[in-house]
Amino acid sequence: MSGSDELARKRLANGNACQTRVRSDGDTPVGNGINNTGQRHEITRNNHVKVFKAREALTTKLVEGDHHFQAIYDAVMVQVILFITYQFIRYSYDKGYPYFDLSMLFVGLGSLHTIAILLCVEACLLSCAFLVHPGFQLWKSLRGTLPHQLVDMSFALLYAGYVAGTLAMVTWAVFRVPFPAYSSIVATIEQLRLSMKSYSFVRENAYKVLYPWHKEDSSGPAVWYKGQMDPKVGSFPQYLYFLFAPTLLYRDHYPRTERVRKRRLLSHLAKTAIAVAFITILNKELFDNYPVSGEVTRMELTLTFLSCLLYGLVMQFFCGYFFLHCWSNLFGELLRFADREFYSDWWTCTSFSTFYRKWNLLVHDWIKAYIYQDFKDFFKSKTYNKIASLPTIIISALFHEYVLWAPLRFFLPVLLIQYGAFGALLFFFRVPQSSKFWNYFLHTSINCGVAIMIFCYATEFYARQRCHKELNFVNTFTPRTFECLW
Repeated sequence: MSGSDELARKRLANGNACQTRVRSDGDTPVGNGINNTGQRHEITRNNHVKVFKAREALTTKLVEGDHHFQAIYDAVMVQVILFITYQFIRYSYDKGYPYFDLSMLFVGLGSLHTIAILLCVEACLLSCAFLVHPGFQLWKSLRGTLPHQLVDMSFALLYAGYVAGTLAMVTWAVFRVPFPAYSSIVATIEQLRLSMKSYSFVRENAYKVLYPWHKEDSSGPAVWYKGQMDPKVGSFPQYLYFLFAPTLLYRDHYPRTERVRKRRLLSHLAKTAIAVAFITILNKELFDNYPVSGEVTRMELTLTFLSCLLYGLVMQFFCGYFFLHCWSNLFGELLRFADREFYSDWWTCTSFSTFYRKWNLLVHDWIKAYIYQDFKDFFKSKTYNKIASLPTIIISALFHEYVLWAPLRFFLPVLLIQYGAFGALLFFFRVPQSSKFWNYFLHTSINCGVAIMIFCYATEFYARQRCHKELNFVNTFTPRTFECLW
């Protein structure tokens, strides 16, 4: 071992994470804080790396740990099942034979031909995502033989082309087929999900290539990730598991359960089916009575908005319960993914800043790691740190608008204004954490916000049904509510 190598290891042992370690073969210095071009790297990630742990979802822990909460949870589930049973009896009585009306769901998914096209789009998206891993390995190997800047720029443009290409493909398919609402949402969310996952894989593994480290290091990634990352680039089986795991943050190793618990798997499957049936019935009850024919009066629209206000919080709660609890736990159980913290206790929040952090931890963790922290590291200003969340909120709002724009085939910036404007202002409004009033205010605001979104998007949707025009990219940005309803 060379003298400089021994000196570097002593410095690392003393806790200096940004010292060099010279290879024993005398090549370019590499290690924690020094990239393989000799440039110093400011390490700021150690306090912001998420470490996955084996833990159940919060609702599961509350149900299993508190018999009072379990009784309330069971009572709600019984009421939901009774409501579904009532609808089944009503539909059967109207038809004269056993019948459950899931027409809203089937219309939203489309015909078998449309579903087949959707599966083809999904296969294309997955195939493109699979190519990210060999493409990354090619980038790594070419960096050893060609100029780094040329290789980095070329592959950065290639990756940007992959994201833009999949986005264009999904948008073209949604407008060309055209997909119904539910199929369109599935396609756009899948494109966004796979893009976010592949980006996380590239970011986490590019750090290994640019700033090599070793397992025996006393600081840096060897300590940050608690053994969940290896110094070498993740293998294709690890990447493949990550693509289907219920998380958006890449790790080489995740905590795993010992086995697939069949009873719990069937329980999550049954709850998923119940949530889908309940949400479908709510949508049918709301939109079947929507004023779409004849002259629409202001009183009818007012009553419709009040109906949206009634359904708003229930819809938000059950959509969150379906995706963040039932669906995510179902895949977590299938893949033995042990960290089930997909959400936190958002219902106890008194401020929007806390609510944004707790409502959807899957997306929040990705945004915090790759958008929020990157903005803070880029500007490195104490003044900017106070408002670092603002561009993060706006970018997140744009992501949500994209998910709605393609399926609805029109752009109505209601969510962008609510989330990116009013939500951003309320984000910086600090209130006491124990205040019941502000908890009431938060839930009331969320309920009204969801109701306004449902009302505005549904009104614009039906206005376009009344005044049908040729669909093209430009007229998706022109609202027709006032033109076609009043």
